Amino acid sequence: MGKHDKKQETKIIRLKDYQEPQGPSIEPPVAEYEYDEGPGEAGGPVAKKKEAFRLPKAVYHISLALLAVVLGLSLWLNREYLTWDNLKEWVSVQLRGPEGGDGYPVQITGTDVYGSNFLAYGGSAVTLSNTALTVTNSNGKEELSVRHNLNQPILRAAGGKYLMYNAGSTGYSLVSGGREVVEAAASHDILTACVAPNGKFALGLESSYGASRLEVYMGDGSLQYEYPFSNDYITAVAMNYDGTFGAVCTARSEKGEMVSRLTVLDFSKPEPVAQFETRGNLLWGAAWGENGVIYGVGDAALVTGSSSDFVFSEYDYQGRQLTAFALGAGRAFLSISAYEHGGASTLLVFNGSQAYGEDNPVRAELDSRIEAISLSGGTVAALAGGQAVFWDYSTGVELGRTEAGADAKSIALASERRAYVLGVSEIRVAEIS
Repeated sequence: MGKHDKKQETKIIRLKDYQEPQGPSIEPPVAEYEYDEGPGEAGGPVAKKKEAFRLPKAVYHISLALLAVVLGLSLWLNREYLTWDNLKEWVSVQLRGPEGGDGYPVQITGTDVYGSNFLAYGGSAVTLSNTALTVTNSNGKEELSVRHNLNQPILRAAGGKYLMYNAGSTGYSLVSGGREVVEAAASHDILTACVAPNGKFALGLESSYGASRLEVYMGDGSLQYEYPFSNDYITAVAMNYDGTFGAVCTARSEKGEMVSRLTVLDFSKPEPVAQFETRGNLLWGAAWGENGVIYGVGDAALVTGSSSDFVFSEYDYQGRQLTAFALGAGRAFLSISAYEHGGASTLLVFNGSQAYGEDNPVRAELDSRIEAISLSGGTVAALAGGQAVFWDYSTGVELGRTEAGADAKSIALASERRAYVLGVSEIRVAEIS
């Protein structure tokens, strides 16, 4: 056989195999697109491509856990609104769509509304006049109207539940889910009251066997608990989120001095679990935040405590006058002024901590007297000198201000930049851009 008859092997020479790399080396992409006519052998190009896109099971487990945490946190923060009545209302709105209205301003029902009987809930304006409880949506359409025969009506609200009572008399009623579910008369005149988001409510009453008595009711109006105060008159009441505990502010005169007491009650126990006494300070407002902070607002000092240990402390106003306050979001919003009438005022925002310092309370100065305060989200707004002034309450930075009207009596934030303003005969809107 000749030498040229031997089969020759072909060798392929690639120039890049002999070239020095220019600059830093670049890693090949994770997924290489190689194709094979056959199914591919284990460990071959096709198998490698599939493995490149496979995520470890731990990644899926972590992602699901994070999703569960986010959903759980969202539900927890909004649990006040996750009631059966609110869910039915949400479904109804989704099915029929938003109902229109003629916009604002709208005339109030009745002839008079106390500033304290005006608030916002779910973006709507809630008003208790001398004749009716009304709810008006963001378009000015009346969503709810419940007539009453109370001479001096007072409104307490939580989680879409509205408790109306006759100050200094016996009548009261509870509105839930758009209807009146309880209407009754107390055994004695009502001094004050409160309602929890689940519909449980409490009445502070005058008493034949002592100065006053607390009565706690279930959402259907049945009596659950009562506690007598032999020498003290109830001035304010607050309940925790599910209505199992209560904070009761009382007052008495002792040798010519005003003595107030904040009493914490467990509604499953006959005796108080904690008490705190403050002198020369009339407590007339109370709140039990979802974060466990308990507030008692006095005319001379703010009382702050925690439901974890029931330890309380005072923040003294240093002789300045309390002009307005609001309680919510686990915080206390107070306005104090060195002047008895008019003049500049200071907005104080307490975050629930008893460590008072530079960041607690947050301060915002205003050159006019604050007459009403409202909050929504991270914003607090005040009615002062015919203007609506908006702040970021975590920093005290002013977000803007707008005219509210010379006859403005109260303010209620519908959102962080939109507020309802109560005038003498109408409700109007004030908002910032």
